[in-house]
Amino acid sequence: MSAEGQNETSSPADNMDPKISKHPIYPLEPRASFTPQYVDPVIRQRPAKEDYFLFRPTVIQQAVQEIQSRLSPEEDGDMRSSWILAQMSHWGTEREVIAFLCSRSLLICYYDFVELGRSHMFRVPLNYIDMVIHGPLSYPGIALNKREGNAIQIKWDKLREPPSLLSWWNPWTEDLSYINLIQHPGNPTEQNLRDMCQMEGFMEQLVKMVKLAHQRNPLPGRANGLLVLQRPVAIDTTLGLVSLFNHKVQLGYAKPRWGFGF
Repeated sequence: MSAEGQNETSSPADNMDPKISKHPIYPLEPRASFTPQYVDPVIRQRPAKEDYFLFRPTVIQQAVQEIQSRLSPEEDGDMRSSWILAQMSHWGTEREVIAFLCSRSLLICYYDFVELGRSHMFRVPLNYIDMVIHGPLSYPGIALNKREGNAIQIKWDKLREPPSLLSWWNPWTEDLSYINLIQHPGNPTEQNLRDMCQMEGFMEQLVKMVKLAHQRNPLPGRANGLLVLQRPVAIDTTLGLVSLFNHKVQLGYAKPRWGFGF
């Protein structure tokens, strides 16, 4: 009698086949046939990295701000503009520089774009500059490395005697009364950086400011005035093996090389 009572009160779920899940929408073994699906993430196109460290975001801005804080109001005056150029030595080697045109001076800064902080620079008063030569680079016929393009040669004592033979054969000599500036070989993506690399714009503003400096502060005892010439800028190297190696590897520019940056 009690057994019949138990049969009468049993639920339909107790009479179901044990192989059938109590919840038909879920399989008995959900992991048995599961295989992970690999999803390809949507890769956003990254902006191209600049070949030169100084063209990367905020690098040149940091350098300009740091150097501007070291200017002398008495000797330099107000900073008017900054330019990204390269210096070519009398040996034909190249090195990137930042040129600052101030109301009283021209500053050429060699900035360490790897360590971002160590730098040195030299100052040329604008009223000392007495000659600017602009034209194509010119090399001896036997030179191995002949860089194409124009250059600006800035002289601050055109009457000075040529340097001694010892100074001439020293690639690091400072006994020269001129500096050669050329266009930076980089091609930055930002328009404001491209404008800073325009050598023609730099020369135009330099000539204008030098002439103004001669009018306002002439040197006593000398014929003042700026002589602007358009002729080839001579690089008096011979074979130029050092220049050739420097140009091919671009040792004067901070950029990634073979997985390293220097």
